[in-house]
Amino acid sequence: MKLRLSVKLAIGSICAMFFIILVGFILFPRMITSKVKAMVNLGPGMDIRGMFLNVPFPLSFKVYLFNVTNPMEIQTGAIPKVEEVGPFCFEEWKKKVDVTDEEEDDIITYLSVDTFLKKSSPGCVSGKVIVTIPHPMILGLVNAVSRAKPGALALINKAIKSVYENPTSIFLTSTADEILFDGVIIKCGVTDFAGKAICSQLRESGSLKIVNENDLAFSFLGMKNGTEQKKIKALRGTKNYHDVGRIVEYDGSPVMSTWPTDECNRIAGTDGTIFPPMLLKEEGLVSFAPDLCRSLKAFWVQKTKYDGIPVNEYTASLGDMSKNENEKCYCYTPDTCLKKGLMDLYKCAGVPIYVSMPHFYDSDESYLKGVKGLNPNKTSHEISILFEQLTGGPVSAKKRLQFSMPLEPIQKVDLFKNFSTTVIPLFWVEEGVDLNNTFTKPIKMLYTMKKVVKISKWLILLSSIAGLVASGYLFFKSNQTISITTVKDIKKGPTSGISTVNGHMNRSMSDNEVNKF
Repeated sequence: MKLRLSVKLAIGSICAMFFIILVGFILFPRMITSKVKAMVNLGPGMDIRGMFLNVPFPLSFKVYLFNVTNPMEIQTGAIPKVEEVGPFCFEEWKKKVDVTDEEEDDIITYLSVDTFLKKSSPGCVSGKVIVTIPHPMILGLVNAVSRAKPGALALINKAIKSVYENPTSIFLTSTADEILFDGVIIKCGVTDFAGKAICSQLRESGSLKIVNENDLAFSFLGMKNGTEQKKIKALRGTKNYHDVGRIVEYDGSPVMSTWPTDECNRIAGTDGTIFPPMLLKEEGLVSFAPDLCRSLKAFWVQKTKYDGIPVNEYTASLGDMSKNENEKCYCYTPDTCLKKGLMDLYKCAGVPIYVSMPHFYDSDESYLKGVKGLNPNKTSHEISILFEQLTGGPVSAKKRLQFSMPLEPIQKVDLFKNFSTTVIPLFWVEEGVDLNNTFTKPIKMLYTMKKVVKISKWLILLSSIAGLVASGYLFFKSNQTISITTVKDIKKGPTSGISTVNGHMNRSMSDNEVNKF
């Protein structure tokens, strides 16, 4: 009985082990992977395509302005003093329009449109607040001409006096609403040659709002609000899931022509609204930023959790172009590279605008010393992305960038003669998203199912191993047991034949038979 039981137990344990290895360790993970690969692509009819083309929720968009508290002292060479004012809060709605498909090449073509709506919520500052900042048009114009055509600085000096009516400083005082979206009026109804020449160029630049025949309006973000951006071609990922969202062409070209090297002109990554699923942490998160004319790579930091979901945390920086040879191609010239943490967008935007982390976080200390009132810290000022690896979606993200301008003495422009050389911050933005339970619930259910299967498969595997051990033990015990048969006494009766034992004769034989012997 024990032998039969050990055999049955061994057979059952072996069957259970093979079943759970086949189903739990091989087939189920492959099924999940195959399902995700089939779902995460931008082919027609896919749910993810609908969310990609028209994000069903707004992103949080916050802007912080740097109010200059000592403008007239700066005009005489003092170090700028600033105070952060904000956040000014907006909802950012993202959608794609003019969408077409190229089936053969597995490509989707679209134009991006970002729309900003004012949002009132606790902690947000009213756009009616008045702030003082360097006038971006005066500072930007002088810096650009100083680089491109320094011989025209005398003409620019006259134009500034004409258009801005003999200003006493380069600083602008206005409401946050006007500076950010509504527009600050530039009066271009002047008749002198210098003023008319500059206004003509400003009107043709396309970066200013035309109010009427004489007036233009400048704002940091107004011209982008609800405006179609340049055309993007990206792979849909139906043929190769790892290519989903990867940009293959921007503004009609597979590469940029902004920078001096092929590597810096290479377009890599997605537009940041979608990433391939099941990325290895070493691959990072690569996205193309048209406003910076470059791709940025976010690097893996650590594993963490968001709303109970296992995620990977990533962060990004602008590097150090003064030391990294691979980044020197982003410099205005190889000999004028900015120090760690700053990037010059002159070749990209046509105006010397510097981009960095807010408050010069993770930048060379010299920039922080050049301005009073800044307080950089990791929590508030770094780029942070929480990325769910299996489905390839950011569940939480905080993308932060600061925009500044160089301030330096220029003798041919009266208002610039006495400046101390520094970099003065203008504003910084935070584009953020935190998925709520509506969007995290399906992901949580997927991970719950994976967890149940994981626990079950190990329990069954360990149970089958224990069953094998038990069957082996029973089999061993059965072989070590000696079976002894009980001997019963049998009564002796008449015997026949011959017995030579002890000289007795077998009485069953006749006398005649005996005599024969």
